[in-house]
Amino acid sequence: MPTAFVPFTLLATAREGRQRAFRTDIERLVSDHRAPLSTVKSTATMACLRGAIAKSEHTATESSLAKFLADRLVTNGIYLDITVCLEH
Repeated sequence: MPTAFVPFTLLATAREGRQRAFRTDIERLVSDHRAPLSTVKSTATMACLRGAIAKSEHTATESSLAKFLADRLVTNGIYLDITVCLEH
């Protein structure tokens, strides 16, 4: 059975004290081939990204997906403040 994917938009902003690492964090995020993301718009402290994720319990709400993604980013040493908008 094919896997259903849920498209989403992610707004990432630099955390206080991590502005210098923001560009590197975004580059690391979009270069991860396991979770392809496209950059829509980016500045020195904010980036808007689009992607899709397999439908799961994490895609039930925007806040649950944001928490799931934030936890995965921290595991990889990427510290961003994120907001997610699901595109059902």
